[in-house]
Amino acid sequence: MIIEAAIGAGGGLALLALFARMGDRALADGGYIALVAMLAIYLGAELVTGSLASIITEMAVTSAVIVLARVAMMRWPPAIGVFVFLHGLYDAYFGASTGVAAWYPPLCAGFDVVVGIGLVAILHRRRSTY
Repeated sequence: MIIEAAIGAGGGLALLALFARMGDRALADGGYIALVAMLAIYLGAELVTGSLASIITEMAVTSAVIVLARVAMMRWPPAIGVFVFLHGLYDAYFGASTGVAAWYPPLCAGFDVVVGIGLVAILHRRRSTY
């Protein structure tokens, strides 16, 4: 599982390097789109393996996180990094019991932690230089 997390972290670093020159809004919006995609993967796994009650719960939680992330971004754009980071913690602690492939949670956790911290650092630093 350490290899998968390292691959995810490396992918996260590569993505941050690629997108670091984007404008603040585009970078934050890109992080938001990535978060929605990450949440959709778990929702999709729940649709395949879960009961109706668990699907409804996953859908409600996913919807709430999507709305909260967007509202938080409107007040403080680096908040998207916090949400991505928190998704990484979810991957690390709960991902194995969600019905996705065994390699996915550690890979996604490594990616999310690096990208989440990177988004907060980049967006916060840019905002404080204005």
